[in-house]
Amino acid sequence: MQQHEKVTKLVGWFAKAAVRHGEALQAMAEDLAAAEVADLNRYYRALQREGGVAELLRLLDDPNPVIAGMVAVYAMREAPERCVAMLVVIARQPGLIGFRAQAALERWESGEWER
Repeated sequence: MQQHEKVTKLVGWFAKAAVRHGEALQAMAEDLAAAEVADLNRYYRALQREGGVAELLRLLDDPNPVIAGMVAVYAMREAPERCVAMLVVIARQPGLIGFRAQAALERWESGEWER
């Protein structure tokens, strides 16, 4: 498999795992959500190794705020301005998605995440 194919597959898997994670959170299924986080971590590390983070950042424009928000959280260190901007937009939404985006912004601004 060529590198570009591998990166494309990893980006797709990341997006699908983000959606499943969001669904698990909505269903209050903590075990399922934790399993998806493990997958997201694995896909993100693989994207870093393969030089695919720039490709993943394209999903910041995804119309699904669950996907865009997860990309923003994971890629915050690589593209903080773009990721913060997306989280600000998502934080305006009602419900769990807006709450989670606001919490992520607060953690970033407090310095909880290493910069």
